[in-house]
Amino acid sequence: MKKLFVDPLKCSGCRYCEMICSFYHEGVFNYRCSRIRVVREDEFGVDYPVVCRQCSSCPCIEVCPVEALKKNQMGTVKVVEDRCIGCFKCVEECFFGAINVHPEKMVPIICDLCGGDLRCVEKCPTNAIKYVDPGVFAGEKRRRYAETIYTNVFKKWRLKKRGGNP
Repeated sequence: MKKLFVDPLKCSGCRYCEMICSFYHEGVFNYRCSRIRVVREDEFGVDYPVVCRQCSSCPCIEVCPVEALKKNQMGTVKVVEDRCIGCFKCVEECFFGAINVHPEKMVPIICDLCGGDLRCVEKCPTNAIKYVDPGVFAGEKRRRYAETIYTNVFKKWRLKKRGGNP
């Protein structure tokens, strides 16, 4: 089963994903209406998109007192807006901070993977967002980590050993 993965090292912080998401779902370019949020971490100098991880156990569904959150056939969490009472326990319960509140409707908004045609993946200019099998993403992370070690450690070590400056 495919999942949405984010590579924070590739994210430029352009917020294209937020804009395309809000336009696709709401017809407006407004980050507050987006189901994906780009978080800026100034301490480490990175931006990274936060999106629903479509947890298998879904604590957000379990905590809803009126059963306004359901999993659909695709396995994504769906908000039944007319059942929602606006308690936002689901927002509090999400470990990843991936559930947002619609600024006008005052209901939770959660990534629904655009029904399978992921706009954020399609429009991300740096390919920081991917929709892949978990094994593929893990393999890619391992490869990039190995390249980083080679570039930053091994090459410098070889240069020093030969008497050059890193």
